[in-house]
Amino acid sequence: MRKILCLHGYRQSAQVFKDKTGSLRKLLKKHAELVYISAPHLIPTSPTAISNETQVISDEKTEEQRGWYFSTEALTFNSHDATDFSWGLKESIEVISRAFEELGPFDGILGFSQGAALGSILCHLLEKGELTFSFRFAILVSGFRSRVSPHAHFYETKQKIATLHIIGETDRIVEKEMSEELTTYFESPQVMLHAGGHYVPATSKEKGSYSTFLEQF
Repeated sequence: MRKILCLHGYRQSAQVFKDKTGSLRKLLKKHAELVYISAPHLIPTSPTAISNETQVISDEKTEEQRGWYFSTEALTFNSHDATDFSWGLKESIEVISRAFEELGPFDGILGFSQGAALGSILCHLLEKGELTFSFRFAILVSGFRSRVSPHAHFYETKQKIATLHIIGETDRIVEKEMSEELTTYFESPQVMLHAGGHYVPATSKEKGSYSTFLEQF
């Protein structure tokens, strides 16, 4: 049985993401075990701490609102931010490293939204030999290239790792074009398009794409 580490989106947590992907676990129960961890950073509750994902998950409890990194000095994040500021990535990678040590090994990672952006960075670090852990594939859902300048070097070369990019045709949080751009940083990306928006699709329509991809490993 394959084992996959799941990285949630901004303003989510392990429990929130687990609750939102129950259908996915059911769909993949014969193919993979999904393990969830929370990002280390609580999101500040100040009025300025908003993001382009707030409208989707604004009902979550404050303690369940976490992020993998921030893109402004006010400790906020927006997938469109093209700033010169980044904080929190190092700590997040350390948390993931501990998860691999304590809960792993893992065959692959699955990242959603900001978690997918982080996943793309992990793919680069893996290929450069800069991680203390390894994985064989990445599933990137509603992913995008991190636009903050401190992360630019993560996208200078194409990555060889196998990836499945899941893109929502009507995603208004991470637009289709942003997710399509992310595929260009990988040598052999596989793409699954779905008609929906900003979520992880898990209907019978998608089952074949998931299983075909996972059966390679």
